[in-house]
Amino acid sequence: MTLRQSAQPSAGQPAKQPTLIPVLMGLLGADGRALPLQLAGEAQANGTERVLVLTEAEQTFTFVDVDSAPVPSLLRGLSAPVHLDDGLTDADLLVLLQHDTDAFNRWEAGQRLSLNRLLAALPGDGDLPPLDAPYLAAVRAVLNDPTLDAGFKDAALTLPAEGYVAECAGAPVNPPRIHRLREQMRCQLAAALHADWVQAFEANQVREGYQPTTAQAGRRALANQALRLLVLNAAATGDEVWPGRAYQRFKDAAQMTDRMGALVALVDGHSPLAEPALARFHALFAGDELVIDKWFNLQATANEPIDAGAGAVLARVKALMQHRDFSLKNPNRARALLSSLFRENPAAFHRADAAGYVFWADQVLALDAFNPQIAARVARAMDRWAALAEPWRSAAREAIARVAAAPKLSDDVREIVTKALEN
Repeated sequence: MTLRQSAQPSAGQPAKQPTLIPVLMGLLGADGRALPLQLAGEAQANGTERVLVLTEAEQTFTFVDVDSAPVPSLLRGLSAPVHLDDGLTDADLLVLLQHDTDAFNRWEAGQRLSLNRLLAALPGDGDLPPLDAPYLAAVRAVLNDPTLDAGFKDAALTLPAEGYVAECAGAPVNPPRIHRLREQMRCQLAAALHADWVQAFEANQVREGYQPTTAQAGRRALANQALRLLVLNAAATGDEVWPGRAYQRFKDAAQMTDRMGALVALVDGHSPLAEPALARFHALFAGDELVIDKWFNLQATANEPIDAGAGAVLARVKALMQHRDFSLKNPNRARALLSSLFRENPAAFHRADAAGYVFWADQVLALDAFNPQIAARVARAMDRWAALAEPWRSAAREAIARVAAAPKLSDDVREIVTKALEN
């Protein structure tokens, strides 16, 4: 195994010297076995995990008595704060996802496997290809592994966020395309692993009473993820059972995590039961400012439909601005509704018809008249407009220029939009 290190030049240091980097590592066989580690010159194997100390620009470590091509698991336990280019193949990542004993490396393998499939489908305008059997088998193995913590399963099986996919894809970015592919991946996972999600939901119910423990939090999180996918699949199949169960869970929940989890499942699954659930939630918590902020936030970050109903989120946000509990002069409420839409819901914000950008400009100017600080924060949602693909890029620039041309613009907002236009 050859390890190399390099560092970018910085002020006063055009050429960086090698530094000491501890690499905690292990080797796995193709079947997931942890292999004994014996370096050349050693009398015997020294366990299945060890630290390699990299002190030179390049060093080679030779392991002996390795009976097959191994899969390396490097930087276990975050043993060094470095960026790692490991060259792992899809097959290697599948082994790590199913068998690695290091939680972070196992989680990262799952993220990379999902990300690779999304990035491969980004060019063109077709649908996401059917997910391959090895990937589905690996996801199923993690979901059904009785030795894994439920909280880890929830994290490992959550797909990369749309913003992260955009960052990895690089310019030019097509936000609706990324959203469409990611939603299609969720739909495929929901359908292909339906029975497994049912089992995960049932097995992770917390019936012994609420306790603020990591174990209970993990079980609630995994049950809520399973419920979201079951309701999502129900929308495609016409099944009424899982939306009904989600609504019942929403009504019966003894604490906010389960109640909100069920509500999110109904809203993101575009269930007809979402509307009565939202109304019931508001009635239950009217007067509790922080909870009502969450109610506004949930609707602003709702899953944008990818076919029929596209544009629904922006329309709902505009309607919510007329709600009796909304005031643009309430900073928390403005953040909960407007910042959530602009910064956390790229598919709903970056619309091909530029309606999201027009709305953004309207709200920045309205806020700037009485709260320049909040207006400046909302304005920063356009910081990365230059990375957008067309027609979003030109439309975004036009909206920013419109704000910049306002005659009575505050210094706070003027600085943000002027710098943005310099990109």
